[in-house]
Amino acid sequence: MSAVENVVRKLRELEDLLVQCSRCGTCQAVCPLYKKDRQEHSVARGKMFLIEAIYEGRLEKAEEVFAHLDYCLLCGRCKRECPSGVKTDEIFLKAKAILRQVKKMPAWQKLVLKVAMGKPELLAALAPFFHMGLKVGAKKNAEGLFKPRHFLRSVAGDLADKHVVNIAPEALTKKYGGLNQAKNERMRVIFYPGCATALIYTNWGEAIIETLLHYGISVHVPEANKCCGIPSATMGELEIYKGQVNDNFDWFDSILDADTVITSCPTCEYGLADMGQTATGRSSTKRFVDIIVFLEEVLGDELPTGIPLEGSSTLHVPCHYDHSKDAVLKNFIRKHFDTDYQDLANQNCCGFGGTFNLKNYPHSKEVGRSKGEEIRDRGFKNLFTPCPGCAMQLSDSCAGADAGVAATHPVVELYRHLKQ
Repeated sequence: MSAVENVVRKLRELEDLLVQCSRCGTCQAVCPLYKKDRQEHSVARGKMFLIEAIYEGRLEKAEEVFAHLDYCLLCGRCKRECPSGVKTDEIFLKAKAILRQVKKMPAWQKLVLKVAMGKPELLAALAPFFHMGLKVGAKKNAEGLFKPRHFLRSVAGDLADKHVVNIAPEALTKKYGGLNQAKNERMRVIFYPGCATALIYTNWGEAIIETLLHYGISVHVPEANKCCGIPSATMGELEIYKGQVNDNFDWFDSILDADTVITSCPTCEYGLADMGQTATGRSSTKRFVDIIVFLEEVLGDELPTGIPLEGSSTLHVPCHYDHSKDAVLKNFIRKHFDTDYQDLANQNCCGFGGTFNLKNYPHSKEVGRSKGEEIRDRGFKNLFTPCPGCAMQLSDSCAGADAGVAATHPVVELYRHLKQ
C-alpha cells in the first residue's frame, strides 16, 4: 500500500467524527480566522470538507490540505459552540498526524522539536544565553518588552515586528525544583508551571509558589519542566505528544502525598487533562485546577482584599480556560483589588495560538490588533490574564497600539502585596 493510499484509509477512519457536522455554519460566527479572512478553508466546516474530499476521491493532493488544517489557532471556540458537539480539535490533530505521512516535517525541524520539547534540562541551562542574546539583539521599550533590531529582519522575517518578553536569566525550576515545604504545613500540592512560566514568566511561578507557601501549602515543582506536548500535537507529531503527556503523568503519579496539580497555563491544562487523556487513552490520577480557582476554593476569605491598584483594570479570559469558572476569575479581581474593573467589549481570541504565532505572525497580529486598540482607547492601566501565551500576545498587541500596558497575572499583584 502506498503512502497516499494509507493516508486515505486512515482519514476515512475519522468519518464517524466528521459525519456529526451538520454544515450549519455556527463555527463561522465564532472562528477568529474566518472573521478576518472570510475564507471557507479558514473555518472548521471547510477544513472538515477538505478531509472528506480526500478519502472520497474528490481531491488528490492530500499534502496540500495539511496547510489548511495547520492554519488554525486551536482556540476550541468552534468545538465549544457547535450545536452538534463535533470534536473539531480531535479531528484536526488526528488528521494532521495522518497527513504527516505525505507532508513530512523537515528533519531539522523535527530535531529542534525533539530537543526543545524533550530536553528540558538543556533548555533550562541555555536560558541565560537566550536572555543575554535578546538583550543584545533587541531594543527594550517602556513596558519591558523587546523588539528585534533592524539588522535581524533578514533572519527573523515578519517576527522582527513582534514585541517579545525576554527569557528569564534563570529557569524557575533551578530555584524551586523539588519539594518546597511550608512552615505550619496544612496540605501539599503539585505545581506544573509549563514551559512559558518555567522559562519566561518566572515571576508568575515565584508569585504562585511563594503565595502557596505563605498560607502553609507545600509545593512539589518538577526538577526540570517537561512540555505538556501541545506544540508537538499542533505540528502533527502525535506520537511525540503522547510521549510527553505520559512522561508528565508518570511524574504526577510518582508523587503520592498530593492529589492536586495546580496550573498557570490553561493550554497546558487542556493539553494534559483534556486532549492528553483522549490521545493517550490514559486517565490521570490527579485533579487539575487553575491557580486562581484553587486559591478561591481553598483559601477564600483568608486572602487579602482591597489591594490598591492605580487606574482601571480589565481581564482577558483565555480560550482554553475552564469557562464554568469565568465568574470566579472576574470576582477574584473585584474582591481582592481596589480598582475600577471593567470587562473588555472584545471577548474574541487574542490570536496567539502557540506555534501559530510563530508560523503565521502577520495573521496572529491582525487577530489581536483590536484588543490592543480597545485597551488603549479605554485607558486601562492594569491588564490581567491567567495564561502566559495570551500575556505574550496581549503585550505585543498593546505595544503595537501604544497602549502603555503589558499583561500580567493577578497572583503577581497579590504576591507583591504579601511581600510588603
